[in-house]
Order: sequence, then C-alpha cells, then structure tokens
Amino acid sequence: MMQWVVERLISLLGPIATMAKEKRDLQDNALRSISHALQETKLYYRDLGLGKERSRDIESQLAKYWAAAAIPLRHIDQELAMNCENKAEYWLSPETFSEEDIKQMGIKLTDLSAAYRKLVAPKFTGPTRRAGA
Repeated sequence: MMQWVVERLISLLGPIATMAKEKRDLQDNALRSISHALQETKLYYRDLGLGKERSRDIESQLAKYWAAAAIPLRHIDQELAMNCENKAEYWLSPETFSEEDIKQMGIKLTDLSAAYRKLVAPKFTGPTRRAGA
C-alpha cells in the first residue's frame, strides 16, 4: 500500500513540474508584454520632451502594445490588465482624456510602472522617477 502511494506521488511530480513551468512562462509573457508597452511609451514621451512632433502612428502602435499587454496579464492581475486596456483606449485619442480621467482610471504611467514593478519584484519598493500619463 505504501509503495503504491509513493509511486502515485512520484508519477505526479512530472505534471506538477510542467504546470509550474507553464505558470512561470505565462507570467513571464505577461511581464514581457507590459514591459514592452511601458518602455515604448517612455521612449515616446522622451522624444516628445526633446521636441519631436506628436505622431499618430506611434500613438496607434502604443494602443496596440497596451491592448496586447492586457491579454496575458488577465491571468495574473485582472485590475492591471484592465488598466492596460484603458491605457490602450487612451492612446486611441489622448486629447479626449483629462488629467483627472487618467488618474481615476489608474493609467498614469507612474502608476502602471509601479504595478509592473510589484509583479516583477514584489518585495522591492523603489522610488518612482517622473509623473506622466
């Protein structure tokens, strides 16, 4: 009887390890997606700050990045996934959003960056650098 229990437990180790790896892969994909959206957005703001003209093409691409980030994130943080979806909506027509709208929707870039950092390193609490939409 004891041997049977041990054999059953051993037979479960493979599937358990596979499930853990799949979960890690899912989390990594979600983190990679939001990291990409964050970095592209920060680069766009940097360029605007350096005097470059506003680009509807880049803003359209940012909307796609944020929408794409929302999809895998829904498995690990539904609120952040919704915020990413809202950020995608923002980039479709940023001029229609007030600062208050941005704050209420939780789509300030600093807030999204902080939420991302919590997922990447939950025990780390570092300073945020700049405010932004």
